[in-house]
Amino acid sequence: MEQSALSRLAAEFARWEAALLKLGNARAKAEGLVQAGTVNGMDLAALASYQEHIERQRKIATDRRRDCAARVEQQRVRLLQARREHRLLEKLRQVRRAEWEAAVDREFEALAAETYLAQWEPLRRRTAKP
Repeated sequence: MEQSALSRLAAEFARWEAALLKLGNARAKAEGLVQAGTVNGMDLAALASYQEHIERQRKIATDRRRDCAARVEQQRVRLLQARREHRLLEKLRQVRRAEWEAAVDREFEALAAETYLAQWEPLRRRTAKP
């Protein structure tokens, strides 16, 4: 469960990384179009407006990526804690099972000793009566 949550967050982080890369490429492409040919004032105004838009989108994506990175780190901590707890529970389960098996062995040993002694009592009675 914790592992799948971490996987989802890692995928989200990768999507934000891809979005930032796409925004950088879009900005470079727009600037390349302006540098490649002759442009008029309207084109430059449109480019400036587009660059502002791209910058706002980049800031939003950067903030969300940072937030996502923090959630990924929190989830990693939860995953490590869950794994530690799982190992601890497994170890405890093994210790309890070993204790249970030892108790069962002691019971069987006591039962075997009682059975053995119970067989000797009738023999002692028979040999004691001449």
